[in-house]
Amino acid sequence: MVNKAKELEEFITQSIYFGETTLQSEGVSSKVWDKYLSLGRRLHKPKGDIIVNIGENPGGLYFIQKGDVQCNLLSKEDTIKTMSIRGERTIVGEQFVFHHQPGIFEVIALKDCELYYFSRDVILNLAQKDIQLLLFISTSLAVTSRMMAYQISDLSKHNIIQSLARILYSIYCIEEKRGFPDKSIIINITHEELANMMGTHRVTVTKYLNHFKALGIVDYKYEKIRVINQDKLRNLAIGGLE
Repeated sequence: MVNKAKELEEFITQSIYFGETTLQSEGVSSKVWDKYLSLGRRLHKPKGDIIVNIGENPGGLYFIQKGDVQCNLLSKEDTIKTMSIRGERTIVGEQFVFHHQPGIFEVIALKDCELYYFSRDVILNLAQKDIQLLLFISTSLAVTSRMMAYQISDLSKHNIIQSLARILYSIYCIEEKRGFPDKSIIINITHEELANMMGTHRVTVTKYLNHFKALGIVDYKYEKIRVINQDKLRNLAIGGLE
């Protein structure tokens, strides 16, 4: 049971999805932010709104009280590479607290969002007084670095099968960690969204999803993917043979 829990946490911190469950798996709680919300600037961003533009440094971070945001890299050909999707009770832009350089990604609202913006000076002042807040920010940066390392590894190896399996299995682990029974877990995601996460094309994702389906690993209809054989999916995710 302990090994199973550790494995869930391992894959959760590899996922492009970055939610409260991700940070809880590393032992930090978002409750530390509640007493400081009055010091932040409350913002409402409708779905599709840009929160941070490419080339911008907002000079602080955002605490996501409600909604989801997506961090994207854009190529010269306007191809999107999704770096991460941040959920409720997490932060985004924490690196801007520690440097003054322009960002290389955009942050957009995936849903209607309620955010709290904290300037660099406010955060640095609070971090000197509250070790739990500093630990939350540091852990967020560390997990982000881990996620980026796995994405770079997948892109450098150009291992589409392992990359797709890792994304699906990590999302599966997040849902299992939330308490959903194995057989009821449905991954709601489009082929286009998966392609953006992998830095590839939608037709490539569809091709390999059909391959997974033929192997009896998943079944899918439109944007609903059901994991049929989690052991086979796990083996592919860790680089095993198909």
